[in-house]
Amino acid sequence: MAVAGATPQDVSVELGKQVSTASERPKWGSRGQFIMVLMGYAIGLGNIWRFPYMCGKYGGGAFMIAYLVSLFCIAAPLFVFETVLGHKYQLGPVGTFTNMYAPWAGVAYVSIIMTCVILTYYQALLGWAVIYFVQSFAAKLPWHPDECGGCTTGDYFGQTVLNAASFGDEGGWDVQGKLFLALMAVWFVTWLALIGGKNVLGKIAYFTVLFPVFLLIIIFCKAVTLEGAGDGVAYYITPDMSHLTKANTWSAAASQILFSLSPAMGTAIAMSSYHEKSYDKLLQDNLVIICCNTGFSLFGGFAVFSIVGYLAGQRGLPVEEVASAGTGLAFDVFAEVLTLFPGGSSPFFSVCFFFMLLLLGLDSAFAFVETLQTYVVDF
Repeated sequence: MAVAGATPQDVSVELGKQVSTASERPKWGSRGQFIMVLMGYAIGLGNIWRFPYMCGKYGGGAFMIAYLVSLFCIAAPLFVFETVLGHKYQLGPVGTFTNMYAPWAGVAYVSIIMTCVILTYYQALLGWAVIYFVQSFAAKLPWHPDECGGCTTGDYFGQTVLNAASFGDEGGWDVQGKLFLALMAVWFVTWLALIGGKNVLGKIAYFTVLFPVFLLIIIFCKAVTLEGAGDGVAYYITPDMSHLTKANTWSAAASQILFSLSPAMGTAIAMSSYHEKSYDKLLQDNLVIICCNTGFSLFGGFAVFSIVGYLAGQRGLPVEEVASAGTGLAFDVFAEVLTLFPGGSSPFFSVCFFFMLLLLGLDSAFAFVETLQTYVVDF
């Protein structure tokens, strides 16, 4: 790593080490592995949870328009540029920026901080999903009012799952045993996926990326049959054009696609650096990754808003009020809808939904940790 004040001889030695490191780097076993790992990195919890929430808050179809404009004008060019940089220099973020201009190496270290913060938050969310997934195997869902003494799904999430306490309350700093175990389970699975190297990770990504699509199709087929599903879909695809005149709609759309594709995190640079120098299909790979990421969000929106429309009818509330439930959209709104499915199908669809959330989150976490590993190896 070049440092400020280094002599030309020091820089030459450092660059020579980087060239040697690049030539000895492990490589992807196939083109498909690279595509699946980066696709899994991009397609995460935000596609099925945050994207619909943003649509509900910012005018349905109007948000989609702003989202697509932000994709083509901001996020996609940045994502493609990062993969080109990683492939060109055959190094991780630090080595890439050092080769471009040595003082820029600090930019790569900012990405480390961002990755660590997001990864910590991400793994905690997956821990919640683990608890719901395990509890979904019960004959009757534990958060059903008949099973939890008439509590709401929001109460069950806050009091039973999180055991939340107000800041300063007695016991507010106690470690919650099941949350701790769930978090450790998530980290253990992440470690298992990464110890085998790039090729093993690439093979695992085929399952963690493709199987959620299958589960989403199952949920979609059920959701569109629910009463009121059409009202939810109508809100989803009908733009409230007044929102396009508001700056916060465009800001939210840009933040969503940047959150999803996540350029500037160093992952696209790190993953593309494991290609052979002669690889010439990077642009096509980027198009596949970007289109599939956007397609998953858009298709997932139909499933989500079908469910939201059904619940809005059950509650007697406007669709937009139910859809803009924030974090509770997954662990409150969806959990409540799952208890209302007829014919004893609730546990099956609950298992499908929360297993889908787990897989979507895990493959993003795999990519985040692999990026951090690249920083360490290239240091």
